[in-house]
Amino acid sequence: MDFERPISLEIKKREVSKNQLFLLRKQIKAMRKRIVEKIKSQKDALYPISAALGLIVIWQLSVYLLSIPKFLLPGPILVINEIFARWPLLFQHALVTLYETSVGFGIAVIISIPIAVIIVWSKPVEKMVMPLMVFLQTIPKIGIAALFIVWFGFGYFPKILISFLLAYFPIVIQLITGLRDIEPEVMDLAKSMSASPLQSFIKIRIPNSLPYMFNGLKLGSLLALVGAVVGEFLGSKGGLGYLVIYANDRLNTTLLFADLVVLLLLGKLLFSIVEWAERYLISWHVVMREKEKVMFTT
Repeated sequence: MDFERPISLEIKKREVSKNQLFLLRKQIKAMRKRIVEKIKSQKDALYPISAALGLIVIWQLSVYLLSIPKFLLPGPILVINEIFARWPLLFQHALVTLYETSVGFGIAVIISIPIAVIIVWSKPVEKMVMPLMVFLQTIPKIGIAALFIVWFGFGYFPKILISFLLAYFPIVIQLITGLRDIEPEVMDLAKSMSASPLQSFIKIRIPNSLPYMFNGLKLGSLLALVGAVVGEFLGSKGGLGYLVIYANDRLNTTLLFADLVVLLLLGKLLFSIVEWAERYLISWHVVMREKEKVMFTT
């Protein structure tokens, strides 16, 4: 018995060391996989960055070689200098546009999701609401924007309203598509397992619709920005759209281009926020989409 105890302890120690070695190898593999994925994502980011830098270089060379006057087309160096020189002014007006866009987009999200769910759930509601939505969407938004300016003045409200009208439709359409794009076999399987219509809706239709919804949110965020700027074009006391009209009236092309660059960055910011929310909330779909992209590239 005295000889068996040391032997059993030694065997246990060997087993523990083997387990530790196995866990260590597993951690090393996972770390290596994360490093490879990070390097790959950084490589993928080089493509749009290199494309943007190439366009900037072509722009600067065209202005220099063709001797284009700056009141027609300022070079990117002049535009960047103008952004730094007028940064307080640009930042002040960017905050106004960002506020109008965010509120309009937020209202569009709050209203669009229940509307899409009710339309898919109830056929009578769909027959009543869908034709009205399509009819309102066919009306030119510039005409409606001008009418809102007449009705509500030059404050925030008409721009928020225009931003909402442009943003809600793609969200509703994409969400309806996602709620309906279900394989019939899946719904038949749910029925065979005695799932109620409400359970099928919550457990199957809603998870399936999330990727579609985020596609609509991405497009809606950009259209919300467009709506706010269009409203500022027609009549406002501030905002990047107002600044475009201000620079255009004074033939200040450099300020105009600086304003457009800030608008571009603002649109990218809104799109990236929605994209980050998508990665955080439905990471399973983003991972599957990246795998499909890798398979397609291969």
